[in-house]
Amino acid sequence: NQLVALDYESKIEMMEVIDEESDRLNRFIGGLIELARIEAGEMHLRRRWGAVDEITSAALQRAEPITRGHHVELSIETDLPVVRVDERAVSEVVYTLVDNAAKYSPKGTSIRITAQRYDDGMIKMAVEDSGEGIAVDLRERVFDKFFRATRDGDIKTNQPSGTGMGLAIAKGIVEAHQGKIWIESGSGRKGTRVVFTLPIGDEDDDRQTEILT
Repeated sequence: NQLVALDYESKIEMMEVIDEESDRLNRFIGGLIELARIEAGEMHLRRRWGAVDEITSAALQRAEPITRGHHVELSIETDLPVVRVDERAVSEVVYTLVDNAAKYSPKGTSIRITAQRYDDGMIKMAVEDSGEGIAVDLRERVFDKFFRATRDGDIKTNQPSGTGMGLAIAKGIVEAHQGKIWIESGSGRKGTRVVFTLPIGDEDDDRQTEILT
């Protein structure tokens, strides 16, 4: 076998590929660990009082590199009460939904993030894109681990890459906070709108950590 010497540019390109694949493997393993904790009822939530706008801003700052090709619109109802949540975990939910919205909608389109009061003692948040949408019969299945579907329900070879665990983890985090998460059609029945709710919290509850059972 004859060895082929790589030039400088080829070596740089190979190192970039190795780096990207290593990052992807790390995310995959991290996702597996997180799902295992959720399914085992051993996910630890560090609940503290936090502001929805600050939690959302942290997620959007992290997502800035993947949203540069989109118009990000943020609408948070004024005078929203603070919520008793694990800020890191809820920020992860927002980031995951924004990441999906950026992957599955054309560049130059809008990604809308909203937050408002909902029912008694609840906050409702949503991330909406302008993509092809998700077929109604797949809207429950996309929250299953390792399930990945294109937004029109067909399998395509050029679909965005991912681990198929993001929405499953997001669902686990939301439900760990006694909230709900679901999918709707976007405005004008176009695109996808992922909605989740969070309880505001009880001011008399001074627990700093909750362990799911």
